[in-house]
Amino acid sequence: AISKGSSSSSSSSSYQTNIHFTLSIPIQGMEGMIVDVGSVSGRFGSKFGSKLERINNETTTTTTPENSMSNRQKKKRRRQVISLHGVEGLTPVQLGSSKVCRDGSKKLFAIDGTVAHLKCRTYAVIGTPAAEETSKSNESNKGKEEDTKAETEAASATIDNEHLLVMAEIEEAYVHPSYWDDTNLLFRPLSTDTPPYLTFFGSQKFGYVVSGNDR
Repeated sequence: AISKGSSSSSSSSSYQTNIHFTLSIPIQGMEGMIVDVGSVSGRFGSKFGSKLERINNETTTTTTPENSMSNRQKKKRRRQVISLHGVEGLTPVQLGSSKVCRDGSKKLFAIDGTVAHLKCRTYAVIGTPAAEETSKSNESNKGKEEDTKAETEAASATIDNEHLLVMAEIEEAYVHPSYWDDTNLLFRPLSTDTPPYLTFFGSQKFGYVVSGNDR
């Protein structure tokens, strides 16, 4: 599900089906980067920044010392830095590869350091405002208005009023050999020396999927 207030759902094109997107599965040690990515909206600028530009900008800007700032001020400044200079360590790579993408932002890509890449396609979005907009533009047609109201209520029963439910299918999948159990066809670390991959519980809380030998 995605938030209706997020930049990813703010335009009408976001509600279209048959849209391709990618998912990248991170590992232990990438938690800070994930939190940074989610802390600022992409509408304020690209989250992919040049490391050199980031260093130059930060060293030439005077700011209030952190020890004299409140937690709220620290978070605000952190978001400002990210929106201006990007997230440190966030690098786009080709799907199924660790080769850095340098040929434009419109192509699908994955994130460097992740251990599985999924290419997906949307086929339904539940909870879109399409029904509500149709109702407003057809107020004189009571029959259509009643049908639209029924559809809206059905969608609300599926999810809450603050999120859209995106239905998608996986078209392509790539996984690092160290995370694929070919015998049991399972996605998991094969060794206790292999870092666990992450699942996200929300509110900056993560779960860790470890090797079956970690007992």
